[in-house]
Amino acid sequence: MAVPTDLNALKQEINKPKEEENQEEEDTADLRSTPFTPEDVEAAWQSFLANGNFQNLDQELFKNPYLLEGNQLTVSIPNEALVSSFERFRGELLQHLRNTLKNDHISLHSNVVEIAQEKMLYTDREKFEFLKNKYPALKDLQEKLGLDPEF
Repeated sequence: MAVPTDLNALKQEINKPKEEENQEEEDTADLRSTPFTPEDVEAAWQSFLANGNFQNLDQELFKNPYLLEGNQLTVSIPNEALVSSFERFRGELLQHLRNTLKNDHISLHSNVVEIAQEKMLYTDREKFEFLKNKYPALKDLQEKLGLDPEF
């Protein structure tokens, strides 16, 4: 970037960012910002699901809960593999929500929430230990009757 030598060129350089900021403020003034309720969001969500042509896997994504905080909608996705499926229709969903709710400030995000799975019980001992923890009376019965879960 060349350094301006005269005073007028220097003033123009200084005033450039202000002009860009004014233009950004004018752009945001044209955005729709109609207030909406969570019920309105749910109705728009359901209308998108009803009007869309989705596969079964995509429909499962819509059944997951979403969180609404102000104008930000966060969709919970059960695992990392489904993120690409969500991203396929994310833009279309966002546009539908903005048009239906008449609010251009709405943003749509995804959050991967891993569902904790219990350890699978395979052996008789593992199954018996699980049941003893769940029902403490089994421990007393095992001791009184002298039971061995492996036999």
